[in-house]
Parts: sequence; structure tokens; C-alpha cells
Amino acid sequence: MIHTSAPTHYCDSFGFDADWRKARLDLLGLSPQDAALARRLRTAVVEPNADALIEAFYAKLLADAESSRLLAHADRERLAHRQIGYLLRLGEDFTNQAYFEDRLRIGLVHAWVGVPLGLYLCAYQALESIIEAHIERCIEATDERRLLSRFLHKIAALDTSLASEVYHIAQIRHLESSVARLRDERAQLRHQAGTDALTGLANRASILPRLSQALAEAVRADRPLCVIMADLDRFKAINDSFGHPAGDQVLRDAAARLGTILRDFDLVGRYGGEEFIAVLRNTDLDAAMQIAERVRRRFADHAFEIGENARRITISQGVALAHPGDSVDSLIARADAALYAAKQAGRDCVMAAQDPE
Repeated sequence: MIHTSAPTHYCDSFGFDADWRKARLDLLGLSPQDAALARRLRTAVVEPNADALIEAFYAKLLADAESSRLLAHADRERLAHRQIGYLLRLGEDFTNQAYFEDRLRIGLVHAWVGVPLGLYLCAYQALESIIEAHIERCIEATDERRLLSRFLHKIAALDTSLASEVYHIAQIRHLESSVARLRDERAQLRHQAGTDALTGLANRASILPRLSQALAEAVRADRPLCVIMADLDRFKAINDSFGHPAGDQVLRDAAARLGTILRDFDLVGRYGGEEFIAVLRNTDLDAAMQIAERVRRRFADHAFEIGENARRITISQGVALAHPGDSVDSLIARADAALYAAKQAGRDCVMAAQDPE
């Protein structure tokens, strides 16, 4: 058992208000009149024999394999000093909130350091037996021995019940914290799995299911939806001339430009290599062409910084409007065909896909 100075907030934190504390004392038969017994136990039994009590207690613990293993790397002298402080306060002002705070703190400490609750309860029972044996030796009057022994059992029950209560609360909160952490980690992993590591945009594996959902919603609501397939022009020359790190930086800058031009509710992702895809919900073909043209101008009119060089890099785009019967594959195929037409037309332009037959 470990004793530390207790703060004054555990009762409030765990819901052990004045009514709860009174009910616990009433259940154990502890009343303010027992304060005299607490003083007598301390002055006649604990104070004169504190060192002997602790010595016997640790001898008992060290004889147990599990307890001995837990104490193997502990500072026993420091623990013994704290244990003496605990014994000297046993039952002192037990009706006050501070006493409950102190005992709750003990339960928390044991939970934090990983002492099994069953082992803690057994150790406390061993300490209780040692104290009771000293009551028999120190108190001559039979009635007084009986009263002190009865008080000892009640105050020990209070202490162990408080430690047990908070031990379980600590375990539950630890589990809740672990579950919350696992949820966060799972969400992060899900985000990472659906994000292109280089550009931070959605990757192909995550953008296609979102396009499928957007397409289904557009069909149900009878609203327009367009897809833009965009490809950086002559990107291979960047890698060949400046190296792949420079090419990676161009891709990151291109993704950032797309993010600033497209609307918050648009979906944008890296389709592969230097090719990007944008899903424009509730957007007809004319509006989609205007958005694509703004993208084209943003690329054509603003050079990319590549090391100490400024390089003009253009972008070609194909725009397709979803039609009844379109699937994700057919819609992308028509946008891709329009992109190919833009490349064939000399690059740095926007072409609209032909309507399906």
C-alpha cells in the first residue's frame, strides 16, 4: 500500500458527494462517536508500535511471491515511511471529506502502478490482522479490546471500499480512454489510407467510391454532376530536367492550386501520376467548363518555382457531364477521352466530352 498527500477533488470527480459519504458511513455503522476510538487506537496501539507494525507487514508481503515481485524494484524505505504516515491517520477525522479524498487517492495510486485489486485487498487484510494482534497485546481491558477491534474492522472496510470503488472507476476510465484513442487512431489510419501521401489530396482508391456516391445522389435528386480529368502538360520533362524531388514539389503545388480554385463542396483527388480528378456536384456543363477554364488560367499565368528557376507548366482538362445510365467507369472514360482530345488540340486547353450515344 502506498500513501501520498491527497488533493481535494476526487469526491467531486467521482460523484461521492456528502449524501453518498454519509450513506457509506451509515452502512458500515461508523458515527462521529467513533472518533474517540480512532484516537485511542492511534495513541495506544499504532504510535507506540508503528515500526513493528510495518516490519511485520512487509515481512508478510515478502513471503508472498506476487507481492515480493512487485516490491523487488521499489524503494522500501520510502514506502515504509509513507505507510507509517498512513497508519497514523487511520480513522482520523473519517467523517470529513479530506479522509475520503486520501483513501480515494490511495486506490488511484495502486491502479496507476498496476497493483492487482485482489492483491491489494489481501495485503490490507494482512495489515488489519497485524494491527488486531497488537490490540490484543497492548490493551488489557476486554471491553476496550472488543470496541477497538470492532472499530478497526469498520474503518478498514471503509478504506478498502473506497480504494476498490476508485480502482474500478480508474480501470473503466482507462478503458474508455483506450477505446477513444483506438477510434482516433482508426480514423487517422482511414484518412491516411484514403489520402495521397505526396499531395494530401484524396487518392484514387478513396475518390472513386465518393464519385460513385455523388453520382447516385445526383441521379436520385435529378441534379447535374460533372467530372474533370486534368493532366499536367509535359510533366516528364520536369523530372528529366530537374529531378524527381522537383517533380514532386510541382505536384504538391499543383494540388494546392486546385484546392484554392475549386469550391469547398467539390471533390478533388490525385488519379495517378500527374493526373487529377475533380467531381463537381450540382454543377452543369457550362459551369464546369468555366471552373476548368479558371484552373487552366491559374496554371498558365503563374509559373511554378523550381529551385531557383521559374517554369511555366500548363494543364489540359476534359470535362464530362453525367447522363442517365452513366456509371463511374463510363463517366470517367468520357472525361478521359475529352482530356485526350485537349492534348491532341495542343494542350493548355479545356475540352468537353461528347454526350453518350
